[in-house]
Amino acid sequence: MCKICNIAEMTAQPDSPKHLELLRTAKQLFWKHGIRRVSVEEICREAGVSKMTFYRAFPNKIELAKAMLQEMFDESMNEYKAIMAKDIPFEEKVREQLLLKFKGTQGISAELVRDIYSNQEWGLREFMEQHTEQALKVIMDDFAQAQQKGWIRQDMRLDFILYLFHKMQEWITDEQLLASYRDTHGLIMEITNFFFYGLIPHESKGHEN
Repeated sequence: MCKICNIAEMTAQPDSPKHLELLRTAKQLFWKHGIRRVSVEEICREAGVSKMTFYRAFPNKIELAKAMLQEMFDESMNEYKAIMAKDIPFEEKVREQLLLKFKGTQGISAELVRDIYSNQEWGLREFMEQHTEQALKVIMDDFAQAQQKGWIRQDMRLDFILYLFHKMQEWITDEQLLASYRDTHGLIMEITNFFFYGLIPHESKGHEN
């Protein structure tokens, strides 16, 4: 049999049940414990696959983490676009975005955030920043249209909104700020609620921390 065929057989298909189970298990373990503390052996044991099967799918756990984050980005952007495409008031879209953020970050550990943004060798920070920039282009286009239609303040500079989005990434990794909250999810929701609703009480404000 040719070498190319052998390589094809040794590579797990992205949509195979074992490949999907590895992604599901990775999210479950990384979400709770971070990346550094989780071993390939533990991932394999929880996913019910052999180490050989793991390495057929991913060269190491960092690439598995990237695949997990990519899947999360794709799902999040698809859900975001579905919300923005709805024929509902902009304020209702904001509420649904808050719920989306609430569900998407629930249970996330400080260890995972720290592993992503503090370890320079893994390249996960750059991976996240690249995908965040792609998402922000879409979001800022939507904000520009909303401003033109009078759905957000006309006197608000879009450059300032973009600046705040970037600063939010720094805030969630601020150890002193994080220490004031019981978990990373609480801090993320505080930042998100503040971004959309500011300081003034709002009857439709998102979930309390």
